[in-house]
Amino acid sequence: MARRRSFLPDPTTDRLPPRQRWDARYAHFEDSGLPSQPRDFLTSWLPSLPKDGLALDIAAGAGRHSLALAQHGLRVHAVDISLEGLRRLKKSTRPPEQIVPIVLDLERGWLPHAEYDVIVNFLFLERAVFPAIKQRLKTGGWLLIETFTVEQLTLPHKAHLRRHFLLETHELADIFSDMEIVFYNEGLAYGNYTAQLVAKKK
Repeated sequence: MARRRSFLPDPTTDRLPPRQRWDARYAHFEDSGLPSQPRDFLTSWLPSLPKDGLALDIAAGAGRHSLALAQHGLRVHAVDISLEGLRRLKKSTRPPEQIVPIVLDLERGWLPHAEYDVIVNFLFLERAVFPAIKQRLKTGGWLLIETFTVEQLTLPHKAHLRRHFLLETHELADIFSDMEIVFYNEGLAYGNYTAQLVAKKK
């Protein structure tokens, strides 16, 4: 049986620059250990999303959410800092032109110069990209975000997390208050505290 590995802090990689760190983690992560199913939050909202057009998957990693969006009918730009993660995604994409992998350092606050019908961002927080998200989303376009909140720090096995990488209470709703918020929730789901946002650009 393939050995599963985790994305918990690893002293052998945590001091590396971000791209090298994530490439190293994906390189040592057995295929059978990578999450393959999209988050339930995306699955529950897929029927509401357009079935054609262009989507952006922020911090796509090995692409479980990109694949779900492509299977729904969308063309997808899958953005991540890790070339190794995107290589794994590319091997899974059929037809290959359905998903375009793009290596990009999201800490710079950049996103591809395109207009998107759908943008998704799961389990990743980089506040620098929020202005670009608003710019790149088409009027009437859909935004789905689910990521961790500061309440994670109350869980004994999450004490290692850095607060900077967690959303403050109601922060996500405040940041996107200029959009039409279709759904918003903060709370405990599947053992983690997350904020979930569905919004449309006015």
